[in-house]
Amino acid sequence: MSIVDTELSVAEITQANALEFLDNYRKAYENGDASFFSYFTPDATFFTLSSPTRIDSREEFKRSFGSAFASGVTRRSQFMAPEVRIMSDMVLVTCHNRISIDDVTTNLRATFVLVLRGGGLKIAHLHNSPLPLPAMPTTAVRDFEEISILEERVATAASQVGTPK
Repeated sequence: MSIVDTELSVAEITQANALEFLDNYRKAYENGDASFFSYFTPDATFFTLSSPTRIDSREEFKRSFGSAFASGVTRRSQFMAPEVRIMSDMVLVTCHNRISIDDVTTNLRATFVLVLRGGGLKIAHLHNSPLPLPAMPTTAVRDFEEISILEERVATAASQVGTPK
């Protein structure tokens, strides 16, 4: 029996069943399953990449995202390094989410607020934001101490073997 079909009480909310719930949500997304929207509370709020403003209900989200969702494309989604914080009847999950649609991959930061509703978990808030590419130079600047140690090693080696004449 999956967590979707299980009645939960506050005392029964665990990291494992929160992650199982999100895994089932992920599978519904990947499969384009009609049950996808049922993972959200009716009054859920959303910040998505495709909307410049907050979306204030499951129905509004379904109207704005439903046609793209039903398009029959190949979807893959991967939650990476999820952190689960249980707070009474609420669960906060943050993670990185890699989404591939056909041959385009997007890396996101994701936050889910899960709540206990009707005996099971539901998503009350979803926030996705783009994960920018690293802003560091491709060749990292060496630490001053690391450079000093390298210079000392070169000097020591040179003194032991001499310098070319």
